[in-house]
Amino acid sequence: MISRRRLILGGLGAAGVAALSAWGLGRLGYRVEIASILRRRLSFLKLDEGGVRAFAKDQTNATFAKKIPTWNRMRYHLLASGGSSFKRFYRSTDSRSRIGRFEDTVVSTYLLSSDFFWNGSDESQKVNYVAFYDPNQPCHSPFARPVVDP
Repeated sequence: MISRRRLILGGLGAAGVAALSAWGLGRLGYRVEIASILRRRLSFLKLDEGGVRAFAKDQTNATFAKKIPTWNRMRYHLLASGGSSFKRFYRSTDSRSRIGRFEDTVVSTYLLSSDFFWNGSDESQKVNYVAFYDPNQPCHSPFARPVVDP
């Protein structure tokens, strides 16, 4: 006969295994989704497949690294959960869905992280991933053109 203690420990163990696998598969699914968004939305460009996978990995790491709540994030959640008196100051005319805004953000971050703008937005050239674009990093400017030595 199974005891109550064994049943509780077995249930906790199963829940722990499920949580760890969901955490790992969640990251993998997020990477796959980012790569498929880039391939679908930028199908007119020649993308470097290794660069797409590297960007998906960097974007996933950057997204899941946001563990410490900042003042801006706390303020956003406070205002979003508040009543209509708070929302009247933050009206938006953006009619896109949440998924559409996410896809636009991923695509624009990829293009800023690549050499697309360095090559003059030439759609005939292959787009290579350079480094993950972070607007708080002052040294990386996607619009700076490299100096050409004559």
